[in-house]
Amino acid sequence: MLRILNHIFSEHGFQVFAAADDEAAIEIYRSHKREIDIVFLDIGYSQSSGWNVFLKMREENPGVRVAIASGYLDDELKNKMTRAGIMGFVDKPYILDGIGRDS
Repeated sequence: MLRILNHIFSEHGFQVFAAADDEAAIEIYRSHKREIDIVFLDIGYSQSSGWNVFLKMREENPGVRVAIASGYLDDELKNKMTRAGIMGFVDKPYILDGIGRDS
């Protein structure tokens, strides 16, 4: 899925820094945070892991802009994430025709 999303976003003119795991994502963000407008973070099955990635990125830059993708987030967790600075949510499964296009 990472390769597909990378291709789709690149085809729509976005510069993409793709990371296969949490540590790589944090390191890429540290190295390129001035070039990154938004982080698309898939928290997948390990919600606490994705949450920790967001928190570490926020330590690097309190204004980091992050959109979260997940198969399911309950309303309480979404509210907590929104209060912490998450700017949006993308439901899974992805609808590939809509990814990378303006709403």
